[in-house]
Amino acid sequence: MLLAVALAAEQLLDLTWAEDADPRLFVEPVPNAAIQALLYGTLLAFSIQRIRDTAFPVLPVIAAMAAIELLEHGVLPSLTQARLPAPLETMTPLGGALSLASLLFLLLWPSAKAPAPSSARPDPSRRSDASPPPPA
Repeated sequence: MLLAVALAAEQLLDLTWAEDADPRLFVEPVPNAAIQALLYGTLLAFSIQRIRDTAFPVLPVIAAMAAIELLEHGVLPSLTQARLPAPLETMTPLGGALSLASLLFLLLWPSAKAPAPSSARPDPSRRSDASPPPPA
């Protein structure tokens, strides 16, 4: 779906794909920023919903995934010259493995059991241990 959005934007706005090993999608800066904000926002929303489905705490998991990306783009390239083959040539092997692990977590981790429906929960006013009403 996200690739379809990028392809449609390319056609409708007559954009030029960035061909160098760059995190940009398009050469034009303003449309590129707007489209990437849309794509990353959508991915973040889907990721948050999936993390909630697994019953893990959302903020620590998102923080760990953001730390992996910062590590991959800020630290690891200065520590090693090793890169993955195209089209992932901007990623180091360790960063690629960590990114793959986070993606597999989102895709494969089983969902938590659903909470009981509200009709199955006892109503506090209908509890069996409730005292009878006082006589009138």
